[in-house]
This record gives sequence, C-alpha cells and structure tokens, in this order.
Amino acid sequence: MRAFHLILSDGHSSMPRRVDFEAEGPDHAFQIARNETDGVEVELWEGATLLAHLTKAGESLWKLDRCRGGKAAVADRRPVLTAEL
Repeated sequence: MRAFHLILSDGHSSMPRRVDFEAEGPDHAFQIARNETDGVEVELWEGATLLAHLTKAGESLWKLDRCRGGKAAVADRRPVLTAEL
C-alpha cells in the first residue's frame, strides 16, 4: 500500500482539511472525495509530490487542473480534463 493525502478547500472555511489514506493507487482519492460539495478544490499528494489538482464540478464530475513540478500552478488553472466518475 502507498501513502497519499488530500488537501480539501471548499471556500467556506479558512483552514483546508487534510485526509490521509493508504491505497494501491491514487484513484482511491475519488472514493474519499465523492461526497464533497460542488466547487471543492482538492490537491492529491503522494508524499511530497503533488499528483493532481482537481475541482468538483458536479455530481460525479471532476475537473483536472494543470500542475507542474510537484507544485500547484495557481496562475495556470485551465482545465486539462473533465471526467465523470
């Protein structure tokens, strides 16, 4: 099992939430974040490496934003992919 964590920001609270989990792959993050409200921003990390920045766009719909070099690209958050899961 590999160690991952999510950083969830919903715009309603000043402090983001961190959720640690172990899984065989990063796709398990969708199971953890599936009940979050629309508009929540999620960073998916494996250790010190940022794997993805996602935004929940609707019921079972996620927008994958660009990230480079293990850091969120704040200035470049154009969607790369929107997927229904």
